[in-house]
Amino acid sequence: MKKALILFGIIGILVAGVLLYNNYIENKYSTTNSSQKKEKNNYFSNEQATYAAQQFVEKQLKSPSTAKFPSLNKANVEKLNNIYTISSYVDSQNSFGAIIRSNYVVKLKEKENGNISLIDLKIN
Repeated sequence: MKKALILFGIIGILVAGVLLYNNYIENKYSTTNSSQKKEKNNYFSNEQATYAAQQFVEKQLKSPSTAKFPSLNKANVEKLNNIYTISSYVDSQNSFGAIIRSNYVVKLKEKENGNISLIDLKIN
């Protein structure tokens, strides 16, 4: 009898944990209409802006599959109004196959609808 109570207790805790986790995920990724989205802080995090910048830089490389970026939180991100300026570096192969490090500066603009667009991209 004692073992059955312990077993039901453990099962109850597991079920409660799953339900609470599902509720957390629903709230985190819930779909809302556009008016509700505008009420929330509709901005990109520094990491999201850095990732978007990396995607734009990768498209400009001779060998994008060899691109090695530093971690997202190591990029320098400045935000002024809806303009992000991201500066960092990428290691990738050049046209001769040598790995070179290139510094880049990317300017992105966050639009009203939440999308982001490229303003400027410089790779040195």
